[in-house]
Amino acid sequence: MAGKTLTTKKTLLLVATLAMSGLAMAQAPQSQRAATSREAAAEQADNVIFTVVEQAPEFPGGMEALYQFVASNIKYPNRDICATGRVIVSFVIEKDGTVSNAKVVRDIGGGLGDEALRVVKLMPKWKPGRQNGKPVRVQFNLPVNFNLQTP
Repeated sequence: MAGKTLTTKKTLLLVATLAMSGLAMAQAPQSQRAATSREAAAEQADNVIFTVVEQAPEFPGGMEALYQFVASNIKYPNRDICATGRVIVSFVIEKDGTVSNAKVVRDIGGGLGDEALRVVKLMPKWKPGRQNGKPVRVQFNLPVNFNLQTP
């Protein structure tokens, strides 16, 4: 019985010690918790992807240059198919103007979605979008029209 009581006392002591250490860690100064909370909020705000901004991102040379870039870089993967339609590629213009997270959101088949995605990934840096005067991440959807008649 004495051995059982000793084991029980050791267990209770261990539980009490763990509980006390947990309470001690939870008692961070309020200013420290507030600073951590502000840092977390700022980091979360930095990662927000906007869909509408005060100043939209801009391809170097503007929209006409963007369409020219796409047209001059598209290569039809298979000229034996008659492919007509619109592929839509979605991507993010980062704060530094780079293109990221590119994906096809509407494909018409025949490898044309992959080709539009390949061309988007070739794009040079854009002028980033701005919100409240600061560069922000902005989602951009680009329609790529294909109209190839069979030879």
